[in-house]
Amino acid sequence: MEGQRRRATAALVQEPYIGKEGRMKAYRGTRIFQCAGKTEKVVKAAIVLFDTNTDATLCPDLTTPNIVVVKVKTDAQDVFLVSFYFEPAPTTIDPYLDELRKIRRAVGPRVVFAGDANAKNSLWGGEITDRRGEDLMATCAEMGLYVLNEGTTPTFDTYRGGRNFSSFVDLTFCTEDLLGFIDGWEVDEGLTSSDHNGIVFKLRKTKLKGVEIERTTRIYNTGKAHWSNFREKISQMLDESNINKEEMDRIRTEEEIDRTVHKYIDIIKQASDENIPKIRSKSTLTISWWTEELASLKKELRTRKRRIRCAAQTRRAEVVNEYLKLKEKYEKGIEEAKLESWKEFCGKQSREGMWEGIYRVINRTTIRREDMPMVREGRVLEMEESAEYLVQTFFPDDVKEDDSEVHRDIRAKAETINERAEDTNDPPFTEGELKLVLESFNPKKAPGLDGLTFDICRAAIFVAPHIFLALINKCLEIGFFPTIWKEATVVVLRKPGRADYTTPKSYRPIGLLPVMGKIMEKMFVKRANWYIMPRMSARQYGFMPQRGTEDALFDLLRHIRGKLNEKKIAVMVSLDIEGAFDSAWWPAIRCRLAEVGCPVNVRKVFDSYLRDRKVRLRYGGREVEKANTKGCIQGSIGGPILWNLLLDPLLKGLERKGVCCQAFADDVVLVFDGHTAGEIERQANTTLAYVQEWGVLNKLKFAPHKTKAMVITRKLKHDAPRLSMGGTRIDVVKEVKLLGLIIDESLTFNTHVKTVCAKAYQIYRQLARAAKIGWGLDTTIIRTIYTAVIEPILMYAASAWEQAARKKCVKVQLDRIQRLFLQKICKAYRTVSLHSGLVLTGLLPLNLRIEEAGVLYKIKRGLHPLPELDAEPEGRSDALEVPHPADEPLLTFTTYDSDLNIERQTDVTNIFTDGSKSDDGVGAAVVIYRSRTDEKSVKIKLASYCSVFQAEMVALHRAFELAEKEKSPTINVCSDSRSALEDITSGRSLNPLTSQIRRKINKIRQLKTINLFWIKAHAGHEGNERADLLAKEAAQNNKKEARLRPLPNLYYKKTN
Repeated sequence: MEGQRRRATAALVQEPYIGKEGRMKAYRGTRIFQCAGKTEKVVKAAIVLFDTNTDATLCPDLTTPNIVVVKVKTDAQDVFLVSFYFEPAPTTIDPYLDELRKIRRAVGPRVVFAGDANAKNSLWGGEITDRRGEDLMATCAEMGLYVLNEGTTPTFDTYRGGRNFSSFVDLTFCTEDLLGFIDGWEVDEGLTSSDHNGIVFKLRKTKLKGVEIERTTRIYNTGKAHWSNFREKISQMLDESNINKEEMDRIRTEEEIDRTVHKYIDIIKQASDENIPKIRSKSTLTISWWTEELASLKKELRTRKRRIRCAAQTRRAEVVNEYLKLKEKYEKGIEEAKLESWKEFCGKQSREGMWEGIYRVINRTTIRREDMPMVREGRVLEMEESAEYLVQTFFPDDVKEDDSEVHRDIRAKAETINERAEDTNDPPFTEGELKLVLESFNPKKAPGLDGLTFDICRAAIFVAPHIFLALINKCLEIGFFPTIWKEATVVVLRKPGRADYTTPKSYRPIGLLPVMGKIMEKMFVKRANWYIMPRMSARQYGFMPQRGTEDALFDLLRHIRGKLNEKKIAVMVSLDIEGAFDSAWWPAIRCRLAEVGCPVNVRKVFDSYLRDRKVRLRYGGREVEKANTKGCIQGSIGGPILWNLLLDPLLKGLERKGVCCQAFADDVVLVFDGHTAGEIERQANTTLAYVQEWGVLNKLKFAPHKTKAMVITRKLKHDAPRLSMGGTRIDVVKEVKLLGLIIDESLTFNTHVKTVCAKAYQIYRQLARAAKIGWGLDTTIIRTIYTAVIEPILMYAASAWEQAARKKCVKVQLDRIQRLFLQKICKAYRTVSLHSGLVLTGLLPLNLRIEEAGVLYKIKRGLHPLPELDAEPEGRSDALEVPHPADEPLLTFTTYDSDLNIERQTDVTNIFTDGSKSDDGVGAAVVIYRSRTDEKSVKIKLASYCSVFQAEMVALHRAFELAEKEKSPTINVCSDSRSALEDITSGRSLNPLTSQIRRKINKIRQLKTINLFWIKAHAGHEGNERADLLAKEAAQNNKKEARLRPLPNLYYKKTN
């Protein structure tokens, strides 16, 4: 606070408050430079910048936990700031002096050093000179550094036990070329409340060079938007600009589409500028717990400290005592203010807002690190060079000169493959497809360079959906993807837990594309998926419908255990593809689209999509632009399916060779088995040679030095096969981490359990700060965090390793971590036992939860019998058997209003449905009114374990079966189950009954008008009340055999 009040540029701090993280915390309005990367030592020195636009860069090769070096750019020349802290004796000073020499040699002139040297020399103040002070002074002379300390006011000055302790251990020195530019050096006794006095000075250089660090692509604060005015403005400007369906139909060229898209986006931007406030830059330093009372105490404390020097000898002890009391009060006030602020924050947390509040704090998702310059071949790069290095690494060029004859043939084929006359076209997009795509987007996703968020784009599209639909249909007709929607803004994210953040491999690039383009892209990808997905290898688990990491891990380990039961040796090989997504070769992808039968007009759009792409990478306040000629942008909609399409021939080729293979996106695993190591070695080396040959053909590079092999066997004596790839020996390891699961050679999973327990414990440490017995987070919030965060971490992929949870050593680890959370949930003391905590909270032991999760998974897969019930799990419809996207009906439902008078309409059939579940049973009913006196009803008995949702869906399904036979031209179907109607109209549900109902509605609509209504239950509506009564009668009818017997998912979850 003091630094910003005084308008300081920077603060060179030593021994900052670091908390349990071992790092200095950043506050809004500041930039913190400190030692990055994974290190065992805590931070002892840091540099704080109060001007967030100052162009400053950390020097990572010179920075340690005790010494921080930052380069600051000015209009004239660069200046280096060095903050240091030398550990006191008995630690030797020599290593620190060596570091100073290294810094001096590396950075050259214009350097300012400031820090706590814990060294004494009369030349910079005081009467004592020790060995450390002599060595430091000699080193300064050797390096041509000049000490700025005047030696009049101690830099360390405190009172303990009524005695004054002071010294001159805090030093400032600089190179000769800066001597004439530094003035106003002084010790400021009122700057801080620390035992060390602050030091202030001015460095008179030419103006500091500013750099605007754009940390987000968000421009507009949509939470304060005037949406009605926004929509009116859009409508008005569309009319004025003559953008309408008729004009869209007249478009004939790609250039005309680009011009229209530019005009369309400019209209949305202008309407946004006028009706949506922009996000303000929050660069002011704020500390939530700082109060006016503390500021007043601090001011008084400075005054009392100055009085000590002026006090007469007779009153000195009294004045010192007053100062110490006030200092104690001030420090206590700070601690109390921090605690009260934290209590207030924790007390405000609700179950609805906890994920944006306390969870982000606990999970440390708000921590922001300064971008570091890259190091290349031992040289530290400038920020401009670092950004260029990153963009060249993440987005390599497709160099035609490197093509082989086969590559040239593929490239030539890609250019002509879409010109075949026999190829068919896909039909135009429908309004239903647009609606479903808009409903599927996450509104919180970051926008592209234009700053238009999803809520802005959705509101703009809904003003005139026919215009946007006409635009993308014109793109489909011409085979073009608009140019401005192909430019990605790339942000670079740190991969957690890396020791070195000066190499590109420690970062992950995420492309932020314009949302309008992503909406269009998603519509085209859905069309392509309909043709691609059924033709994909079953060995691909990544980005595939109804498949996930647990399916991949379960199937893999089931195969391995099967081979072990046959008394064979199994060898698992985890392949590594260097920069897989970044190296996907576009000509091969274009050819693959044709091979799987994707319609030619969709393929032409993808051709355009993969042409003339650009990326803008932001890093360290710099932005570099580059043409993108290969790779799948991480963050794009189409990237995953295009990658799967490219990899698919490899998986199918391995299957034909009889090799057990599996892929999750770019993570490819091979499993070989045999009775001898030699047998496995021959099979594996032949397969690895085939894999590498395929990689060369598709311009993908497999990395043998990163590929790992692991031998899994129950034999006590066995030889390890010698595997190689491209002449490089493959390492045989004892553990492999695959898709987040650590698999060891004995399948004990001990390391995995230890790792996930450690991860859960780190969250517990953060949670413990916010959940005390007398105050803090509410019990329901802690329980929610436990069930929604901790249990999924510990139970991840349980079906693959649940046998290990039965072992005592695993159970002990799980019990230990669970007891900690149970203590917080029930607000008990630390002595509470595990069993008491389980009883009080009503939770199951973790080892049983893991076994339960494994059994539930197997039931869903149909791999666990249920002999006590004559029924099968409900399951889900096959995602690959859905209708073509253009044939999907656009379904909506209306809230029933008595003013509609649907009962009194002529030539209309009104159908009411209801479902009922009670202790007596489960039933459903349908009531049909052709007129007020013409009634027909159907009652349906369901099995007792069926859910009320199933009952509602059965009633609706029967209603549409009857509606198909009705002669009325208009049919109204009314249900009081909003969840059932939403499931039917969403278009995303794979519930078997939902799929059947949607197909039935689509068929009826070809001949009749059918309307869906949601009617409020028990509100006196005759038809609804009648259906409710009949459903209850059906539930109580024990003589009638149940019609529906599939087990709902919730049933076996409750009964296991």
